[in-house]
Amino acid sequence: MEHVLPQIDFGRDEVPDLEARVAELLSSGERVVPVRYLGETAWLILRHEDVGRAFRDATHFPASAAHLRYSLPVQGRTLLCMEKEEHRIHRALVAEAFQPKAVQAYVTSLLRPLANELIDDFGPRRELDLVAAYCHRYPLRVITRLLGIPATDEEQLFAWVRGLFEYPWDPAAALRARDEVDAFLLPLIHARRAQPQQDLISRLAAAEVEGHRLSDEDILGFVKLLFPAGADTTYLTLGSMMNAVLGDAALKASLLADPGLIPGAVEETVRLHAAVCFLPRYTETGAEIGGVKIPKDSWVLFGVRSSGRDAAQYPDPERFDVGRHAQRLVSFGGMPHFCLGVHLARAELATSLELLLARLPGLRLMAGPVPASSAVLRGVRCLPVAFDGILPAA
Repeated sequence: MEHVLPQIDFGRDEVPDLEARVAELLSSGERVVPVRYLGETAWLILRHEDVGRAFRDATHFPASAAHLRYSLPVQGRTLLCMEKEEHRIHRALVAEAFQPKAVQAYVTSLLRPLANELIDDFGPRRELDLVAAYCHRYPLRVITRLLGIPATDEEQLFAWVRGLFEYPWDPAAALRARDEVDAFLLPLIHARRAQPQQDLISRLAAAEVEGHRLSDEDILGFVKLLFPAGADTTYLTLGSMMNAVLGDAALKASLLADPGLIPGAVEETVRLHAAVCFLPRYTETGAEIGGVKIPKDSWVLFGVRSSGRDAAQYPDPERFDVGRHAQRLVSFGGMPHFCLGVHLARAELATSLELLLARLPGLRLMAGPVPASSAVLRGVRCLPVAFDGILPAA
């Protein structure tokens, strides 16, 4: 089969010019194209309309078909491995902690204090890698604090969790990490069952819906899903957002002058720079999208990044417009597997943007905007910045 962009493996290569490649594909009028992915053929769905339809088509593109193949061995049977009634029950068991009311409480009790704590940790430094010093640490710590994991154990857990991300590229390392994470978390789950506290693990252990409760394995799977689904995607999106804002002097000035524009900046970041760029799915049945027949037993890539830049849905799509109020974003997926953490992710992005700009006068890129890397999980992985000082937290 003749692949589009045959020199690129979308599962392995860095692809620094991906946005330009996507723009070329969109301008060509193509809707679905075969590309290389992890050494195989995958069918890339480009258009917003088609991606949205595919997300809603659980018959031909069930989330479980992909995740049973590449995440089950290390994460266990998570929500993404479930469909229909099993998925509905398990989603209801964990959903309460991520609803808007709960997230709003976290902003005051956790998100702002933690952001300020990390900024204070910059100490006397006036130049640093913002991704390493803040973007990577912030969402990881949000999750560990929500779970009630002691701060003294965070760094060790982070090292183990990073190992989970090696599957399927380094299966042996990922499986070792799985065993280490399980051995760390199981005693904590048992302790919270015996003596509940005000944390997410305790809430998961006590949750009950229609007579169903979560087993230890269910809780382990959900926690292991939280780290890649919540922390990894959020840190990459956060780095890309700061790269975009600091790379545009007018945009930065407008946000400093009117913090009320920050939610609009978050939405444009999600549309243009969300970390989930091409979302892998698998079709066992085959399907037809945009007049293209996708064979059965094929990998499919949902073009989340191309969908957000589709001029048929978003006029002047490359422009970062805080007043756009973009509708029908697919950056957080689609039902029934719409991202549970959408409200938490948006709150983390908004809180970080507000406090980094407000507390670091003169915050600027040291060498201009940094190219994003990778194609499935895409983002800025290093962001050298400088600033003139650190203002005290309000």
